[in-house]
Amino acid sequence: MKKLGLGLLSIIAIATIYYFTSGSEQLTIQMKEQVDAEFASLQTQGFAVEGKVVSEKKEHFELSLNEPKKVATYLNAQGAQVSPEDIEILKGFKIGIDINYLSNAYSAASFDMYPLALPTALTSAVVDAEDKKALKQLEKMMEKKTFLVHVDVNKLGTGFKGYVKDINERIDADSKITLIMTALKFTGDIKDNKFSGIKQTLKNFTIRSDDDEINMQINNLKSNYAITGNTKYDYNTDYLVEEILVTVKDEFKLRVANVSMDSDAKVTNNLAAVNAQTKVESIHFTQGQKTSTLESLMFDMKAKNFDMQALEKLETINPDNEKELLVTFQKLISHGIHFEIPNFSVKNVVYENQKLEGFKLSSSFDIDKTLDLTTLKQNPMAAIGAMDANLHLTLSNQLLELIAKQPQAMLVMMLFQPKDINGQKVYKVELKDGTLSVNGKKAM
Repeated sequence: MKKLGLGLLSIIAIATIYYFTSGSEQLTIQMKEQVDAEFASLQTQGFAVEGKVVSEKKEHFELSLNEPKKVATYLNAQGAQVSPEDIEILKGFKIGIDINYLSNAYSAASFDMYPLALPTALTSAVVDAEDKKALKQLEKMMEKKTFLVHVDVNKLGTGFKGYVKDINERIDADSKITLIMTALKFTGDIKDNKFSGIKQTLKNFTIRSDDDEINMQINNLKSNYAITGNTKYDYNTDYLVEEILVTVKDEFKLRVANVSMDSDAKVTNNLAAVNAQTKVESIHFTQGQKTSTLESLMFDMKAKNFDMQALEKLETINPDNEKELLVTFQKLISHGIHFEIPNFSVKNVVYENQKLEGFKLSSSFDIDKTLDLTTLKQNPMAAIGAMDANLHLTLSNQLLELIAKQPQAMLVMMLFQPKDINGQKVYKVELKDGTLSVNGKKAM
C-alpha cells in the first residue's frame, strides 16, 4: 500500500502543472484542461478513468488499475519502485478522486483521494464468516471516506502539501481491534514537472486488541525522501522514530527508543551504490520475568557495483521464470559486487540487572565478476574461490562468558578460541582463495 501511495502522489504531481495567469477564471480553465488531459493520458498507461462528474470548479474521477504491467511501467518511470506483481495484487482496487480548483490562497487545486473498492484478490479470498464480517465493516468505513488523503498543489506547480484523515476505528473480527492513526501530514516538491521529494510526519499509529492480545504503536515519526539524480536509484532518505512499542499480553514487551535511519543511493557509470546508517538509543525486551536491554546500537552498511540495467530488468521478470532470473542476476554481478558492514555495534548489554560492555563487528564481502552462478547453483563449493570475505568481532570478557553459557555457542567456543587484545576478546574470520580461517587457524 505504501508503494501505491507514493505512486499516486507521483500521478498527482505529474497531472498538476499550472501557470500563473491574470484572473482566476482563466487559470481555472487552463488547469482543468491540463488535468483532463493528464487523466486521459492515464488511460493509455493501464488505468481506467470512469465515473466522471464535472462542474464549474469541481471534478470527480474514479481511478482503477486495469493493466498491472502498464501501470507498473508508468509508476516506475515516475520514481516509484513497484513490480507488476505488486500491482497485480491490487487489481480491482478503485480510488475516488475529487478535485477542487482554487479552493484556497495556497492551492491551484485540491485533491481528495479515497478507496471505493478493495482489490479482487482480497475480496475473493475471504470465505470465513468472521473475515466476511470484518470485510463488511471495512467496506462501511470506505463508504464514509475513513481512509482519505487530501493534497493541495500550489499555484506555481512547484510543490504540494496534505494530510491523511485521522482514523479511530474499531473492527470486530475474531478479536476486537482498534485502529488509530493521528496527524499524518506531508509536504513535497515538484521539479521539472516531476515529483522530486516528500517530507512526512506522523504523531501516532496504533493497532490494539480489546483483549490485550497484542498492542503495537509507532509514536512521532518523521521522514524525508528526495530524488537526487536522473534515475530512481539516485536518492536520499532519512527516518526518525521516537518510540516503537509491541506488547503481547503479559508474555512479551518490546520498546525501541529513538531510531534514526539514513540512506542514499547513487548511480555512476551505470553502476548503483547504496549506503545506509541506523542508530538506536535503546531496545528493551521483557519476556516473562526476564528483561534485557541493548544500549546505543549502530549499524552501517555499504554496497556497490550493481548493474543498473539488471536492476531495472529484475522489476519486470516473472519470479517463476528461473532461467531469465539466473541470467539477470549474472548480469547484476557482472562488475563484481562489494558489500560491507563498517560498523555493527552495541555499547552496553543489560541482562538480568547486570550491565555488560557490548560488542563491535565489522565485515566485508566481495564477489568477483568471474563468478558463474550456474556453477554456484550446481556446486556451491566449486565457486567459493570467486568470493572473498572477512569479519572482525570484538566483545567484552563478560559478554563472551554470557554467550558461552548458551548451548548453541558451546561447540564453536570449543573449536575456536578468541584472541585476547587490550582486555577484550577478538575473533577474526577470513575467507580468501577458497580457504576459511578463524584467528589464523584453518577451518576448511
